[in-house]
Formats: sequence, C-alpha cells, structure tokens
Amino acid sequence: MSLSNSRNQFLAFESHNQDNIQYERKGGIFVTTCVCVSFILCAVLVATLVGIIVYFITYFKLSQSVSTNDFWNEAEPFGHNGPPSPDLRLPSAVVPSFYRLKLRTDIDNSNFRGEVYITIKAKSNVKEIILHSKGLSINDKAKLTEQTYEEIQTLHRKKREEPANDTISENPTTATTATANTLNVTIKEVDAQKPTNETFVPSSNEHNETTHIKLNTNVSNETANDAPANETATPTVAIPIPNNTIYTTVTNRNTHVTHSSARNIQITSITQGSGDRLIIKLASTLKPDVDYILELNFEGKISDAMTGFYKSTYTSTDGQIRSLGVTQFEPTSARAAFPCFDEPAFKAMFEISIAHPSNLTALSNMKVSSQEDIPDSPGWRWTHFDRSVNMSTYLVAYIVSDFKSVETTYVSKDNITKPIRVWTRPELIHKASYALTITPKLLEYYEEVFGLPYVLDKLDLIAIPDFSSGAMENWGLITFRETTLLFDPAASGPRDKQNVAIDVAHELAHQWFGNLVTMTWWTDLWLNEGFATYIEYVGVDHIEPEWNMFESFSIDKMDLLRSDSLKNTSPVSRKVIDASEISQKFDEISYTKGANLIRMLNHTVSQELFHKGLLIYLNQWTYSNAEENDLWAAMSTAVESDSNLRQLSVVEFMNSWTRQAGYPVVNVDRNYETGDVMFEQKLFTSSDDPYQAMIDQLWHIPISYTWPSQAKSAKPQSAKPELWLKERSVIAHLPVDRTQALYVNVDAIGYYRVNYDTKNWELLSAALKSGHFKSPITKAQLIDDAFNLAKFSHMNYSQALGLTTCVIEGEDSKVVWELLLNNMGFIKYSIRSTSGYVYFQDYMKILLQKQLERLNYGLSKPKDDNEAFLIENLVMWECEVEAPRCLKWAQDEFTNWSTQGDLSNNSIPVYLRSLVYNMAIKKGGRRAFEFFWDAFQNATDPNVKTLIINNLPATRDPALITLLLERSLNELPNQYAPTVWGVEPTVGTRIAQDFLIKNFDAIYNKFTSMDEFTFPSILNGAFGFIISEDELNKLKSFALQHKDKLLPVSQTLQKIMDTAKLRIEWMKRHAPTVNAWFKDYVTNHKKSLSEAPNTTTPSTTTASTGNSTQTSIGNEIGTANSNTGNVQNSTDAAPEINGTTTTSPEI
Repeated sequence: MSLSNSRNQFLAFESHNQDNIQYERKGGIFVTTCVCVSFILCAVLVATLVGIIVYFITYFKLSQSVSTNDFWNEAEPFGHNGPPSPDLRLPSAVVPSFYRLKLRTDIDNSNFRGEVYITIKAKSNVKEIILHSKGLSINDKAKLTEQTYEEIQTLHRKKREEPANDTISENPTTATTATANTLNVTIKEVDAQKPTNETFVPSSNEHNETTHIKLNTNVSNETANDAPANETATPTVAIPIPNNTIYTTVTNRNTHVTHSSARNIQITSITQGSGDRLIIKLASTLKPDVDYILELNFEGKISDAMTGFYKSTYTSTDGQIRSLGVTQFEPTSARAAFPCFDEPAFKAMFEISIAHPSNLTALSNMKVSSQEDIPDSPGWRWTHFDRSVNMSTYLVAYIVSDFKSVETTYVSKDNITKPIRVWTRPELIHKASYALTITPKLLEYYEEVFGLPYVLDKLDLIAIPDFSSGAMENWGLITFRETTLLFDPAASGPRDKQNVAIDVAHELAHQWFGNLVTMTWWTDLWLNEGFATYIEYVGVDHIEPEWNMFESFSIDKMDLLRSDSLKNTSPVSRKVIDASEISQKFDEISYTKGANLIRMLNHTVSQELFHKGLLIYLNQWTYSNAEENDLWAAMSTAVESDSNLRQLSVVEFMNSWTRQAGYPVVNVDRNYETGDVMFEQKLFTSSDDPYQAMIDQLWHIPISYTWPSQAKSAKPQSAKPELWLKERSVIAHLPVDRTQALYVNVDAIGYYRVNYDTKNWELLSAALKSGHFKSPITKAQLIDDAFNLAKFSHMNYSQALGLTTCVIEGEDSKVVWELLLNNMGFIKYSIRSTSGYVYFQDYMKILLQKQLERLNYGLSKPKDDNEAFLIENLVMWECEVEAPRCLKWAQDEFTNWSTQGDLSNNSIPVYLRSLVYNMAIKKGGRRAFEFFWDAFQNATDPNVKTLIINNLPATRDPALITLLLERSLNELPNQYAPTVWGVEPTVGTRIAQDFLIKNFDAIYNKFTSMDEFTFPSILNGAFGFIISEDELNKLKSFALQHKDKLLPVSQTLQKIMDTAKLRIEWMKRHAPTVNAWFKDYVTNHKKSLSEAPNTTTPSTTTASTGNSTQTSIGNEIGTANSNTGNVQNSTDAAPEINGTTTTSPEI
C-alpha cells in the first residue's frame, strides 16, 4: 500500500490561486496595516506549527507501524492490498497474432541475436505500441508496416517464356508481408493436374507504395502461411517486380487474386520503460482491425542463471565440459529472450528458426520443417520449425544441445501416429526407458479423461543438467530436472521411480490444462497448477495402481492443512496486483489446495457429471484463455441434468473456497438422548488474534458421515454429501446408536477438519483401536485432526497422544504411519532441548518396535514398493530416536561401502542409502564430510549427486556448516546451491541465520539472479525453525533492515513469522503437559515390563538412551529424503516419506 504525505496534501488543499480572490467593500471592521500584518504572521505561525505537529504525529505513527507491521501487517495480511501497479499489465489496445522468430545462438560466447516479425492488430486508435523486453539491445532499424488486402478480378495467364525460381521464399513474416517490390505467388490447384509454368508480363508504373499480389488458382483465399501447422504449405514463389504492376494471362482457368498493400508507418522513438516495457511511439495512428507487421532486431546475452535463455553445462564421461542452450520462460522470462507481449492472455502462433553449429541439435515446440546449411558460415545450420498453434509466450521453448534420444510412438484419439522422444546427455540415455514407457500410457489415458486428443504432432521430453524447478510444461517440448525424468532401477529406489512418474504425469496434464486452455492472468494460476496436480495423482494411479496414490494425496492435503491454518495464509484465487506477487503464486496453495478443491467438487457432484463439465469447459475454451468462473459455469451446465443437484450453485459453492483464505473446522455436538446432531463451522486458525474478516467467513461445506457398522461393511464408504452446512450451524437428526461413534468427512475428501464432543472422541478412539475402521485414510485422518486440534487447544493433548497407541501392536499402512510421524515430528523439534525429550525418544521406540520386528528392521527385501516406503520411514525414525541397533547398523553399512576400492559397487539397499549417508555425516565429523564432498564432486550421475548434497547439511560441525554455506555462493552449481541451506535445527539454523544477516547482499544477489523462486527457500532454511523470542526478534530486525528487497517475498516472511509465533506459544502452553504424558507412559510401561518377567523386548529397541548422543535424520521436513533441492517451510512436518492411496477411481 502506498503511503501519502498528509502534510503535503494539507498544504496543497489550503493553497489558493490569487486570481480567484476578489475585493469588495460592503462594511465591516477596519484595522491598521500593522495589526493586519501581525495577524497574518500569527496565522502563518500557527498554521506552520499545526503542520509540523501533524507531520511528526503522522510520521511517528507510520514509523511505528513500519517497525511492527512490515511483512506481518495486521491490516494487509496478503502483502500488497492497494491499487494494481500502473505497469503491471500491458495495455490491451494492441494484440499479437503471429510471431516469426529467427535466432542465431552462440553458446560458446554466451550471446544470441535475432529478428522477430510480430503481426499485430489494434483494437482502437492508438499512436504507440507497448510490449515487453528485458535486458535486450534493440536495434534502431525497427520497422512497422500496415497491411491492407483487396481481392482483384479474375486474371488470365499465359505460358511463361522462362522458368521462375521455384525455391521457397524465406519470408520472415506471413505470405502477405514479403519484402518491398516482391510478388508472392501462392498456387493451389483446383484439379489434380500439375500447374503450368507461368510468365507474368508487368506493366511498370512508378509509385511510392509497395504492393504485393497473391495469386491462387483456387476459389479459397488461403495462403501458404495460413495453412494449418500439420499441413504442407503450398510453395510461395518470390519474384522481384516493379511497384504497382499490372498482370495479365491468357488462360481460361478460374483464378482469384488478393491485392496486398504495405505502407510504412514511421516510428518516432523506442524507449525502455518501467516494468520491462518497450514503448514504441508512432508518427501516425494505428487503425482498428488492420494488420500491422512490427519488425525488431535484437541482441542479448545467454544467461548463467536458470531463467530466460540460459546456458547449462555437464561433464562428459571423457572429462570434457559440454554446454547447451536452454529456455525457461515461466512466468515472465520470454521477454528476456525476444521482444514479445509476455502475458498469458496474449496468445499467438509462433514460427521459429534457429541458427546453430551443425554438430548440435535444435529442438522447439513444433516439428522440424526443414534444415539448411548457412553458406557464409561453414559449420552452421538453420533449423526451421513448423508454425505452432495459438499459445502463450511462457510456453515457447527452444534448446540447442548435443543430446541423444530414444523414441516411441502412440496413436492419438484422432487416429494420428505421433512420435515421443526422451532426450538426455548421451551417457544417461539408458535411464530414459521408464519415462518413455509411461508417457504414451498417460497420453492415451488423458485423452480419454479430457475427451480431446493431444493436439501437437510430436512430443519431446528432455532432461536438463541445470534446472531450477522439477519440470516445465512447454508445449511439445517439456523440460525436466534430470532426477525427475531419468530412472535406473539398478541404482535408484522406488521413491525415485515414483517421483519420475509424478512429474511426467503432472507436465502431461498441463498439455490440456494450462496449454490448450490457459488462465487469463496469474490470479487464476491455480486453474493450471491445481488441476494438473489433481490429474497427476489420477494419472499415476492409473499406470501404477499398486502405489495407492490417493493415500499420498491425502497425506499431502493434511500436511497442507497445517500451513493453511496460519494467520497470513492466502486464498487460492487472489488478485495479483504487483509483479512481485506472480512468483509467490507458485506455492502449495495454488498446487495442493487447488487440487483438493477440485477433488472435493468431483466427489460432490459425482464422477460422471464432473467429467461432463470438464469436457464442456475444455471444448468451450480450447486455444483460449479462461477464468475460474468459466470452469464453474461449465460445471453448472453439467449438473443441470441431475434433479438432486439443481439447487446447487456451483459458483457460490466453489467461490466460498477459492476466494476465502484458510478453511473451517466443523464442530460436531451430539445429543445422545434425541439423536440430534449440531454441525457448526468456524475458522480453524493457529492464531489467537485472527483477522476479523476471516473470522466472519462462511463456507459452503458438503458434509459426509458414517459410523462403524457402516464403515466396517464391505460396501465402500461414500464421500458424497449427506447434508450441506452453509450457515454458521445446522441441526440434523441421524440414526446413529448412542453407543456408536459418528465419523464425519469420509475419506477426508472435504477440505476441513472435524472436532467432536468428548464422548464421541472416546467412542472414535475405541473404534480405532479395536479395528472397526478399516480404511487407512480414516485412521490417519482421525490422528491428524486430533493432533492439530490439541495443538491449538481445541482438545486435550492426552486424547491426541492416546490415539497413537493404536499402532503399538503393529500397523502395515504407510499412510497411518506417515501422518502419525509427521505430527510427532512437530513435537520432536519443539521439545528436543527440554528434559522431556528422552522420554519422547523412549516412547517412540515403544511405538516402532512391533512393526519393525514385522519388517525385520528392513534387512529383508521388501515385498513391494509400498513396504519399501514404510521401511524407509520407520528405520529412519529408529535411528532418529537413537536406537543402538540402528546406529550400529548404519555405521557398519557405511564402513563396508566406503572402505572398498570400487565405490560404484554399493551394497547399501537403495531405499536406505539416504539414511545411511545422513547418519555417517552426522556421526563421522570432518572425515566423513570430506569423503562425501569428494564423492559429490567426482560423481557424474545426477541421482548420486542429489543424494549426497541433500545429506551434507546434516553435519553438526559449525565450521563445516559455515563452509557449506560459503560454497553455496561460489563453488556449487546453481541447481545444488540452495540445497545446502537445508541445515538442521537448532545449531545449523542459527549459523545460517547469522551467515545470511552478515552476507545478505551477496546471498540476495546470488539467489535472486537464479530465478524468482529460490530465495524464499533460503529464508526458510535459515529462519524456518524458530523456537525462541530472540530468534523471532532477529528475523523482524533483519526484515526491517532489508524491507525494500524483501517485499517480493513478503508472504514467505509472514508465514515464517506465523510459524515462529506458533512454536513459541506452543512451548509455553503445551510442552510441560506433553512431556509429562511421555514420562508417565514410559514409566508405567517399564513398570509393567518389570512385573511381567516372561515378557522380553529386543535390546535393539528398548536399550536406554542415557549414553547415546542425540541424533537427527534430516530436517523436520525430511532433508534426508528430499530430492528437490529446496527447503520447504512446514509448521510441523516430520522426516518426509510419501504415503498411501485410495481405492476408487477419481475420474
């Protein structure tokens, strides 16, 4: 919000124009000049004093506000809340329809030059063109030509005396924009005969206006460049001609001619404005609905960052450093590669040509149409690509590399065989098989889901050595980080395989949701990312059903509910009114919350009607832009056919979830005498003083419920709503026996938590422990809701902790363990510096013991991937609580591997390597650290490098932590540099805080230059685990000191501070109670064991921890298992293991 200067406004208001003052004597009191002057001076003095007082009071209030509210402003919870930035959006008066882009790339010298011809059209009379350009040098030889067309009467033709040059014109624009004094003739036959050679007899007539003529022997007025992308254009013959020439022929064949006139428009100036705007001033006004061709020549530098057109490198097997040119344009970096209208709504077609060394391969969105050597540049070649479909600039992509590919094909829904290729550096080509196998399966399935074929005629997937995000959905040329596309079963575990499947499925879903139909503006980014996230689970569940992906989906949702309860959480659909907010939209709210709201809609209206609405939406907005209400309108049309849903307003239902921040808790209060149940909704928040506007919110909540006798039956539980809660509360009569527990929000489909009266919680606890609830998701949901309700004092912590005993006798579901351990992770990191931590460790050993015995402590080969996931999580926690068996096993595994000659012969199970590396780095000091650093430096396999760099921050040596942070600024490649900020609390995070504060400018410049998304992960790594007031004050002081630079990450800072306040308050309010519970349970457990002499417990899990040094596997968010390189901010995550799935198909 911009602040006004009250004093200046006051003085401006009080000033007068002397010309308006009139004098007229009509009686009154007369005073002497001296008195008058004195009076005036006194008035001026008083006014001045008042002004000074007002100024300083205002200044004091504003300074006080700034000192306490920047980034956590009580009045503006979501950052910028004022009017949109004046240069945020381009004017819509001029729109593009076609780009002809020609680039010459010099990767060795890190530069490029090019020319772009943009066909534009004005919607109104304007005298300027405004588009985007960032960091480009624009040549002053820019041109603008006006194109007008006129059909001419049928001509006659006669046999030509000499054959014309039949080469295809390399016209850089459309067929109607040939260079001056050139005749473009496009010939298309009416019959099957080959056209006769023709001679044109010009009649010269000098004229200043350039004319072009297109001759078609067909009655249609279709030119070569207007042909569809998948058709071969009829050759255009370029023939020099005098101006204003008239032609005649002597044949009777029917022809028609379109006369095209090109008039130059004078450009008076080209300037670079704010907001990356390129402003072109014109001498004359553009006319509406007339085609103009804007020609711009430009030069630029190939970036060393990971945005725009940038250079990536890798080391080949022979030790040579190889370079490639890569693009990453989302969200706003196309403008750094060529001048363009760089907003999602400005869709256009693209025809791209790239000049590059002949020994390299050029790829782009479309198929290669032709290639030609460049005569005056030996060893260089032009690669020309087909014209694209209508698409946004952020989806444009081109790559120049020495990569190799493997290829397959699939037959699309429109019965066209289309090639699919996976590209990678040559030595990793053997890892491309899995992605190549699943891609056609996913495409075929998505075509069935979306009802539309994949529209392009090829698909390339390419693994980039240096890549910031996981992947990017460029239409027809999808780019990936190497570890998210490549998989080797001999060297990688099931989690690596699952990550590849998820990322491929996500980006392929974007080919429809995001590419075919695109959001109008970044406000509705969630339409792209939320849908793609939901469909990724649908797709992976289809191709790998044994993974039970919807259990993993539920885990992700429940994890998100923690951060979405923070005071400064944001709505899914939040207006972007400042450029800095665009990158902040790429968060878990847009992705995961958006996906869960889509899923909730699917289960509310039924799978059949949801699918019908999806088809209506995609067909209506194909090749266009849409907003969220366009999707709701399509769904509304679909549900009209169901009489049970005619009273449902899809728009009101979904807007109550997408346009309001946070989510509700549904309080369920049963009258056990009458059977009446009151359902009441209120905001679920971590804050003691939430914003009043959020307190007043009401959601349209679909309520589903069941009870044990139903849940235990063979009949699948239904998540379809039984009633609606739209007001603050509603009472319903339910036929539930008073001795049975009522369970609300079946399978956790609804995006809300549920709290019950005390008696119902007791019934639920009994049903949970007795096995009445068979669904793993139900068990996990009840545990997760209970812990988070207790965390914010909505229920007693002893009730929540008591639910965890349901796994003491063993539990095979990874989703139950995942959610239980995630919640225990919050407690672990909060109380680890208290005396109660040793009892927490002992309790966790008791909790893990039976299931670890069932799994033979991971020493036997898992029966399937799900069991491998479970072993990975449980053994990690066994080491986390310092069980001697686990510590010794991990040390032995590392010693056996590291002391042999050939490190490539790694006998450690792939799904436990991260754990072993982590423990070795924690316990091994400098020797182990340097061993792994050398291994990282020498490794060429990206999976090996990622595994090592993810675990190096686990070191507890302050000097080594500082060394890692220093190396993130110089020695580490950009892709890996942010990873080392994932240091462990509390020693590591406090070192990171001080290092960031001391070296802020260098760190800020390094990571903000890489891309728009990396710097928030640095802040999270340093400040994401605050547990003391001193650390919180340190953060506030740091934020105020650098407030101007940190404004673009204001939402990240707000959430970090909210999380810090949550932890600090939790320690004061709950730590003593929780510590006492663990102490009592462990003491009673030991007492019961001593009273039962025949009961034995393996020493590996019950040995005293008194002589053990505290250890920690990864950060609270699971550093040991993270392979993204980013530090995630989570309010209460545990070591990260992805979870489980549901049974019924989603779409």
